Amino acid sequence: MYPSPHILLVEDDREISTLVARYLRDNECRVSVAGDGREMDRRLADGHFDLIVLDLMLPGEDGLAICRRLR
Repeated sequence: MYPSPHILLVEDDREISTLVARYLRDNECRVSVAGDGREMDRRLADGHFDLIVLDLMLPGEDGLAICRRLR
């Protein structure tokens, strides 16, 4: 049996992040949430993630720029 995937959800809208995180947890995923690119960078420095779910319209650095940087 494999361990639960750990997903980093990057979303600035609390209502959306709550809904998506609940859905992922209900489907046996571990979820960490970040509200912007800076918080995402801190979380990435502290842990390993199997997947990043990234909002495109974030405050500061937008999701496409973050995706290019991560790539």
